[in-house]
Amino acid sequence: MRVHSRLQILSVLSLIAGLAVGVHSLTVSVPSDAALASPETRHIYLTITDGRDTIEPGGSLTYVAIIRSDAEQTELVDATLTLPAYVNLVEANFSGHREGNTVVWNNLSVDPVVGRRLVVDVSVDPFAEIGGTMTAEIVCDGEHAADATVIAGPRLVVLPPELRLRMSDGKDFAGPDEELRYVLTVENLSDADRVFELRGELPSTISFLAATGQYQEQNGSLVWRDQLIRAGDVRTFEVMAAVEHDVVDFTNIVFKASVDGIPSSDTTIVQRQPVIEGFSITVSDGLTEVAAASAVTYQIHLRNDDDILATGVAVSAALPVYAEFMEASNGGIWTGNNVRWDNLTVSPHGERTLTVAAHVRTDAPMGATLRMTAETQGLVAVDLTTVANVARALTQRGTPATLTKVADRTEVRPGDTVTYTVTLRNNTDHPFRNVRVEDRLDERFMSVVGAERGQMQGNRLLWVLPELAPGQQWTVRYSVEISSRAPHGFAIDNVVTASGEGLETLSLTEKVYTSRLGVVRGLPPAGAAFDAIFLMLSGLAGLGQTFVLKRRIV
Repeated sequence: MRVHSRLQILSVLSLIAGLAVGVHSLTVSVPSDAALASPETRHIYLTITDGRDTIEPGGSLTYVAIIRSDAEQTELVDATLTLPAYVNLVEANFSGHREGNTVVWNNLSVDPVVGRRLVVDVSVDPFAEIGGTMTAEIVCDGEHAADATVIAGPRLVVLPPELRLRMSDGKDFAGPDEELRYVLTVENLSDADRVFELRGELPSTISFLAATGQYQEQNGSLVWRDQLIRAGDVRTFEVMAAVEHDVVDFTNIVFKASVDGIPSSDTTIVQRQPVIEGFSITVSDGLTEVAAASAVTYQIHLRNDDDILATGVAVSAALPVYAEFMEASNGGIWTGNNVRWDNLTVSPHGERTLTVAAHVRTDAPMGATLRMTAETQGLVAVDLTTVANVARALTQRGTPATLTKVADRTEVRPGDTVTYTVTLRNNTDHPFRNVRVEDRLDERFMSVVGAERGQMQGNRLLWVLPELAPGQQWTVRYSVEISSRAPHGFAIDNVVTASGEGLETLSLTEKVYTSRLGVVRGLPPAGAAFDAIFLMLSGLAGLGQTFVLKRRIV
């Protein structure tokens, strides 16, 4: 009996010892926190801001979100921005699309040096609740960042503004101690002269250097008082500032300004980048003179003479005051103030060319200078072109025009019939295939009365060419009738374009052509132009002077 009890006790002790060993083994097999942390673990860092503390109902906001990664190479991520209440999405860059009350980006590439800059424009509901808070939140790889803006002030009655303010320093990124040149443009949209007050608030991250015009400055607050602007005129002010030396990377520099309470702002991100020696930029439209209402194409050339690959290159192009944006190559984005390219690369000892197509406004005054500015990495290039009183814009130097369009007259009366001749010539060494020639007409004041093989599609007249061989020329004619409602002095513009296989490498001036007709109601029945009438009157005046001289001699 005692032996049996001793055996039971020994069995229990053996079982306890085995459990202890098992527990010990189980505890040892659990990895520590240090073992779980892999050296290749990637971390995402997020920031988001709209640069505003308050917003009025009916206003607009621009959210700027920055995604950074500490990974050693570029990676793909997804991001989601939850929009606050009382806003409507206007636009999101990098193909951001709306899903419910969110904006979603898929497969965004995040460079460990440059990061990724997301821009979202929204409009605020005019009936948004005063005192409410609008919170926008962005989520990426489990990380969160948010921005809150308070709805303040009276509800706005949306009326067409009489003044418009645009501002930009032409940069997406800037480094410590770098100088910034802000250009503030005030435009009078009304038909009356105005006196306005322009105000600007420099953030603490930059220091004031100088400004143009009669201004007052105190602690970063700028004011231009009692400034006169004529009806339909434009005035430009410049502010020079420098980024503070100790500003950390990815800080948002937000410069705010307003004209008579109409706000505007510009955001620049602080970022230190490796210095590449021998980097250069030039810009040119290949023209010395251009006519109002003409198309113009600017070419921006980037050159890297260094042995290092230039990555994360940001380029900004500020269009002239009297030019309107049409399109840009290489994914250039029109921000409303300038054209911007982000995250470009230029190979060592290589070049890269960007193009911007613009349209010279019809109200551009004769003799005005169109100043085009392109900037990258602190380098600035400028192109100057004069608005001249010529019939049409010149083609680029050394580049034969591929697409042309000629009217049988330059001035018309209501009810007249005008015949256009459109010519497309292949001046290249390769064929054009599946070519579409489209002529966009102003249906308000003209209607097609006869077109060779052309098909009307909406307000466009279309011709399709299966192939155009090198050296071959295609010509077509069509006629339009001018409406009896066409007002005197009005300029009727229409644009013809060519597209297709083989035309991709041509500049826009070679495949886009704009023509203009002036409407007059005072021509004699013969239809003589004003220059002919002027010459006739001048001749009669000369004969009169000769007759008087003969009378005196006699």
